[in-house]
Amino acid sequence: MREKIIVFSFLVVFGSSLGLSQEYHTISKKELRSKIEGYWLGQLVGNYMGFPFEFVYSADPAPVFIDKYYNVTDSSGIKMNHTDRRGNVNIFADALGGAWSDDDSDIEFVTLHAVEEHGLDINYQEITNAWKKHINRFIWVSNRKARDLMDQGLVAPDTGKKENNPYWYAIDPQLVNEIWSAFYPAMPDKAVERAEWGARITSDDWGTHPTMFYAALCSAAFYEKDIAKLYDIGMSYIPKDSPFYKGLQDVKRWHKENSDWKTTRELIKNNYLAYPKVVDNPFYQEVSAMVNGLCGAMAILYGEGDFIKTTGIAVSAGYDCDNQGATCAGLIGVLNGAGCIPRELTHEMGYNEKWDAPFNNQYINYSRDGLPNLTYISDIIDRILAISERAILENGGKKTEESGTTIYHIKA
Repeated sequence: MREKIIVFSFLVVFGSSLGLSQEYHTISKKELRSKIEGYWLGQLVGNYMGFPFEFVYSADPAPVFIDKYYNVTDSSGIKMNHTDRRGNVNIFADALGGAWSDDDSDIEFVTLHAVEEHGLDINYQEITNAWKKHINRFIWVSNRKARDLMDQGLVAPDTGKKENNPYWYAIDPQLVNEIWSAFYPAMPDKAVERAEWGARITSDDWGTHPTMFYAALCSAAFYEKDIAKLYDIGMSYIPKDSPFYKGLQDVKRWHKENSDWKTTRELIKNNYLAYPKVVDNPFYQEVSAMVNGLCGAMAILYGEGDFIKTTGIAVSAGYDCDNQGATCAGLIGVLNGAGCIPRELTHEMGYNEKWDAPFNNQYINYSRDGLPNLTYISDIIDRILAISERAILENGGKKTEESGTTIYHIKA
């Protein structure tokens, strides 16, 4: 009888322990912060690596593999944007003394301030007010149209609906909503829910689906390291009748069949560049969430979790490549933490000096009205971390101290 009691007690304890491990994802505060830092720094790196080549390559990918910051002095034999800030990232880095705002990060910068003011359950009227106050310049396509509609009295999500926004299918929402995955680490259900909410400010129908896919990947990357599993997690959130779901299936299959990503890139172009067929202007096909979203999915599979390989493929694939570069680089930053980003991309960007901290710990905002011109990057990361802690605790998670280390137990 005593032996049976001992065995029963062991099974109860073992079962409880197993249940706890299945019910929670655990992560230290230090690791969580490193992953959030990897997300923010990664999207800056991908943005600036892609800048010189934004919309330059469409018929074919870039003729060289983009694995560094290019500028006009590197232009021999390579087409790039020569005449504005995009082709002079090193000069901008020197002049501004760090990182600077662009729509790959500055709309999320607005979202950060808005969530701090209104909370994680911020509503459409509140985010519309934030857009009207802060987002007036340096926006394009569906973002621009949504903002114009706000001036006409519309409130999100009406600003993203097909009948109001002719660019509902554009790439815009998938590059401005990754922050919800950082707010909801290891909680892909919540991350996808809120990222889709954000996507509907500017977009509709399957135009929101790439945003949902990347939200799931980025949130799940706080606990899952396997790229193939991450890809399947992302697919699981997309409606099965979505054309983007079919595209993700195709990219997954083509990845298995072809060792060279350029072959898969050609298949994406031939099968999905014409989405949607409602537009005649080739430019509006090149900003489609479909072709860009699938090129990013391709980069994630072929990149195999490596920062340079993933970001390089996303940028080299062309189209609106600074946006896909930023999204994919931010994802790998979450996957492996900030330490995976090569130092020369974060500390040695300018011509004249090397910084002691990533991007000199400075984020210069010149594009979003009514927000600070200078914010320390470390402060941005700490503020996102504070919101993520709140989200963890509000959604059934726990915070414990173990040998002087703060541990988060995130409800699975």
